[in-house]
This record gives sequence, C-alpha cells and structure tokens, in this order.
Amino acid sequence: MLRTILALLQIKGIGDAFIKKNLTYLSQSGLSYNELCNLDKRITPDELSKNYLYAEKIIQRCKELGISICHIGESNYPKKLKEINSAPSVLYMRGNTSLLSSDIVSIIGTRQATGMGEAIAHKIGSYMSAHCSICNGLVEGIDKAAISDNDIVFSNVIGVISGGLDYINTSSKITSRLADIVLQNNGLLLSEFEPDKKEDAFSGSKASRIQAGIADALILVQSSIDGGSKYTLETFSRLNRVLGVVNYPESNEFCSHDSFSANRLIIEKKARGLADMCKIKDVGKIVLREIVEIRNSDDYIKIINQLCRNISSNLFE
Repeated sequence: MLRTILALLQIKGIGDAFIKKNLTYLSQSGLSYNELCNLDKRITPDELSKNYLYAEKIIQRCKELGISICHIGESNYPKKLKEINSAPSVLYMRGNTSLLSSDIVSIIGTRQATGMGEAIAHKIGSYMSAHCSICNGLVEGIDKAAISDNDIVFSNVIGVISGGLDYINTSSKITSRLADIVLQNNGLLLSEFEPDKKEDAFSGSKASRIQAGIADALILVQSSIDGGSKYTLETFSRLNRVLGVVNYPESNEFCSHDSFSANRLIIEKKARGLADMCKIKDVGKIVLREIVEIRNSDDYIKIINQLCRNISSNLFE
C-alpha cells in the first residue's frame, strides 16, 4: 500500500485529500493498474508504471539514510495528526519514534526574536522538555531558543523539517546543525517530504500543520500579527486542545513591540483575536479547550495539568 500511495502522490492533482478519501479502497491487496485507474481519470497505467519505479527509489533512499516511512493507514501513524483536515498521507521519520507516543508541546514564535523572547522561550523549553516532548521547526529565533542551550539540545525534542530528511542537503545551515544535535540526543525528526526534497518558500507553512497536529498543547512565545506562527495556530485552533500564550504586561517591550502584537491580540480578544490573526472569518470554527496566559513558571504547571487530563481521558477511549 505504501508503494501505491507514493506512486499516486506523484500524479498532478492527486494529493492528501484524495488518498484519505480512498484509503479503504487502497488498503485492499492485489489491486490492478486498471482498478486504480478507475479511481480517477488522471491515473493512467503508464503513469503508474513509471511512478512505482520512482516509489521504489524513494524507499531505497530512506533505507540508506535510516529513515522510516509510515502512511496514514498504518497503526504507527500518529493518531493526533489524523485529526487535522489535511493530514499528510506519508510521514518520514528519523530518530526516536517512541516520542510520538508521549505528550507533546509545540513551542513556536518568530524567527526575528528579541532577547527577551529568546530568554522566555529558553525557560519554557527547558521546563517542558523535563516533563514531556517538545516540538517545533528547528529554525532561528524562538524555535532554536526553545530547544537548546547554546549547542546543547534539550532531551525529548521533535523537529518538523520543512525539507526532506537528508537535511544536510535540503535544509538551511541552522536547521541542519540543530537536526544533527537532535538526533545525537535521541530526538526525532519528521517530514512529509521525500528525503531529497529541498525546502522552499511554501514548505515551511505546510510543515507547520504537522507541528500543530502532533501537539497536545501549543505555546506561542512571541509573534507579530502577520508572522508565520499564524499557519501553525490556524491548524491548531480547530483541534480542541490547549493553547498557551506568553503574557508579560509588566514589560514595556511586550506592551509596545510589534513582535509581541499577536500575543497581545489573543490575550485581549481570545478566540476573536486568534480568528483575526489567522484570517478565519467564522469565529465559531475556533475550537480550543482553553487559552492559558503564561506569565510565570506557575503557569507552566497549568499546561502540564492539561496534559495529565489528556492521559486520563484516553484511558476510557
């Protein structure tokens, strides 16, 4: 089934929504080319024949790099990620995949972080990594500060890469360096892109939905209203989970600097502010269990307690 999904995804116009819609049919064994072609006029025997060969190359490349692959129909595909509307059909994983079974907090924010923003991110990341797994995109700014202390990466880190997992050749220098250290410290790297796909202007916003989808809770440290954090927040806002937002009203920088304008908007207007930032017209589509204002370390415990609630509820599923 993996080879079939990889082959279908190479066809223009065939994407994650198509795979998800036809997953039950695709799970049947021994489907012929003609049976697959009946699913959509864009699928042809010649195209499938060519794409199956390409799928084999992808699988072989993953073996060479120590990358495991799972598709959305497999039991090891993250259950939380399936809840998003556009869950990737295929997930590439490199490192400690057991972290996907733990409680996960995504810690996000601007690449143009201020010193204060980085200090807050570092403090939050250090605390959270001792209690659960932490996740972000391994880029400069808040992401880097939230997962590392200089060149030492915290434990239990999941990095969602916006290029393929041959990251030395597909990602920026900062992402590549952080990814190396994450793996050395028994962390995990994820991507929806085949190993040799280079990151581009659009792949970062796509990867952000994975950060949202695998997270039990998400913490916004520092962002402007038009910052890239809106992509992660837009997906996360529909998942009935817990959003933490840094609020530091005692600081002149927090109260006036544009780099905290998204924080101020969400703190002031709650769901309405989040909808405005993410360009969601119907505020009723915002589904969050709670918005937690993070002023000090006491508020970290509120996030951890919410994760414990997740564990309790899962016992009865």
